[in-house]
Amino acid sequence: MGKLPATLEWWLNTPSHHRVHHASNVPYRDRNYGGALIVWDRLFGTFAAETEAPVYGITRPVGSVNPLWLQVHEYVDIARDLRGARRWRDGLGYLLRGPGWAPAESR
Repeated sequence: MGKLPATLEWWLNTPSHHRVHHASNVPYRDRNYGGALIVWDRLFGTFAAETEAPVYGITRPVGSVNPLWLQVHEYVDIARDLRGARRWRDGLGYLLRGPGWAPAESR
């Protein structure tokens, strides 16, 4: 996959960075959120360079083709996790640490 000159790749969210953002490969998950400027991801530690071919899609099948459910299923999963949280810290973890996070004792 092509890349832009290094000067642009350092500051701007290029097509390469955008491909990483939409990839479901493990090293690419929750990466490259910077919008127009990728420098924010570099500053906050969420940057990932494109080093392997991206695999697009979601990590777990939704099991429906209903367009409304496709838009809200993740929010329903978050609400379910919050309801089952034993401590307020776990609830914050579900809200702030991203998809797939779980308290250490349940991993």
